[in-house]
Amino acid sequence: MSTKTLRKRISLVAVTALGAGLLSVVAVPTASAGDNVAAGTTQNSTVVEGVLNIATKPSTTGSARNTAGDAYTALTSIGLINVSDIAGGLVAGTTQTATMLSNGKLVVYTGATTNAKGSLVTVEGGTIACAGTGITTAVNTTQTACAGYADGGASDLLVSTLSASSGVTSMIVRLYTKASATSAADHVTSATKGDLVGQINVTIAAASTAGVLSTAKSGAYWVAAYNTGAATADATGYTGSTDFGQKLYMSVRIRDAYGSALAAGDLITVSATGGAYVKINPGSASDAGTQASDYSVAAVDAEQVVITNPTTKPMASTITVSVGGTVIATRTAGFSGEVAKVVLSSPVIGKTGGTGSSGNIAVYKLYDAANNPVYVDYTGTDNTATPPQNLNEDTAVRGTVITSVERNRDFSLNTSTGVVTSGRVIFTCGSTAGTGKISFIYTNTSGSIVKSNVLDAKCAGDAVTYTAAYDKKSYAPGEIATLTLTFKDSKGNVANDITDVDTDTTGEITVSTAGMSQAINGPTTDGTDGASLDQGTLVYTYAVGTTEGTFTNRINVPDVNTAGAALLTAATSATLTVAAPSTGAVTNADVLKAIVSLIASINKQIAALQKALLKKK
Repeated sequence: MSTKTLRKRISLVAVTALGAGLLSVVAVPTASAGDNVAAGTTQNSTVVEGVLNIATKPSTTGSARNTAGDAYTALTSIGLINVSDIAGGLVAGTTQTATMLSNGKLVVYTGATTNAKGSLVTVEGGTIACAGTGITTAVNTTQTACAGYADGGASDLLVSTLSASSGVTSMIVRLYTKASATSAADHVTSATKGDLVGQINVTIAAASTAGVLSTAKSGAYWVAAYNTGAATADATGYTGSTDFGQKLYMSVRIRDAYGSALAAGDLITVSATGGAYVKINPGSASDAGTQASDYSVAAVDAEQVVITNPTTKPMASTITVSVGGTVIATRTAGFSGEVAKVVLSSPVIGKTGGTGSSGNIAVYKLYDAANNPVYVDYTGTDNTATPPQNLNEDTAVRGTVITSVERNRDFSLNTSTGVVTSGRVIFTCGSTAGTGKISFIYTNTSGSIVKSNVLDAKCAGDAVTYTAAYDKKSYAPGEIATLTLTFKDSKGNVANDITDVDTDTTGEITVSTAGMSQAINGPTTDGTDGASLDQGTLVYTYAVGTTEGTFTNRINVPDVNTAGAALLTAATSATLTVAAPSTGAVTNADVLKAIVSLIASINKQIAALQKALLKKK
């Protein structure tokens, strides 16, 4: 079966299922007035017309309360363990969930609809009883549906008590409203239930694990600050790594199997290896621990933990969080140390007489003793442990070709995205082409001094000549060829990387080959962005095609031709050969040649034998 046919059949099945009501789209629940409160809360949720609520108030008598005439605030369920919705909240819509003991009773209620409307509560997997305030009620013969018919009073209330059938593991409770209902008795037996406005999927449990720590629902997550609050995942950009002068923060999640927060009272302990310090519930941004472990005897959900490195050395630490002796999280924390290495690299070939604003730049990076990158700022905020102003040029090695050097952009970390930005230094070239020296010194806050490598940085004039060369002499048909153009200034130095060699003032750079069809990929030459050099070169790549032979490429750079008119007399050319490699296969000609050679060899051997026999006679 083709993929296209299979997709059509899948689409047909999906459409058919939707038409039959087998598939449905579940909307994300939205919190509103009248939503449920957590199980065990001493005050039930406010009653709202057409909203199905659960009586979460705990019973003080050992039995459910749903007596006719009771206010909604007096209603209680028995054996109710947990209340939630599919999104983890308490929205009282069609996505509610609840967990109840098998011998419990779930009490639900709604404000009966006014203006001669009916309300109907149904149950699957259990039986129902109902009562009302200011309404008439009716139950069907199978005790699976309870209807209430409103008289329009302000205190109308329909209350239903659900009991699970023996051996079931779940129940489904639904609330319907019907504008055309004429009475409770009619509504409870009618084939038309009305509009579905509430649903509860009830799990029947043999024993309660409410309030019992669940390691699957608990954990510890990296957050931005000491007072971030509850978290269910690491905050974006926070991975448990920072500099020795910064702090790391965690939010501890302490939940039961139903995702409900545990009450205060359990012992929470946090410990760190490798020399890190920890503290539970820091009181301020400056608050930090002074030891490798800490504890609290009044643990609650969303405990906050701060982790610090008390030294200037790089450090790796394992942070272990336990509640009541049970480990709920093990996280790895890392701190880079003070600067131990400064690396300068990637200098452009600067323009003689040019400055940093012209584009004369190089790159720097800082590392600690463990080769971790060290940042001098975090998205624009200076790191007080490794301040950027502590990086300065070592003027003793510069020479005369380069006249000035300075730090231009700091080596930073974007904490919201985790993106690292290399630092940048800029230099000014004098009027003479040649090679200068760049070097920097970093002074740590501890007083230690670190010198960078000495970086050679060249200065040169603009391009006035160019040559072209391929990376290979011969290519197989279809192979990718690399063509490199090398530009030089009037003194024969490799040209600077600053002045574009194609500003579109006199025409685009062209590379053409007679007899070959090719698509050449190279630097941007669209008339708006000039072609900038990289170490005095431009590099083009393209497939050489399938036609075998020797071809000559003609390369024309009009801007440079004009600039170097006295030095260039024609466009530059480069030759390449396209030839299929030998496959090693034996041809008919090869076989015939071998046979002829073999016959000749045999004839020589016969002649030699005859000659030897004649001598013996």
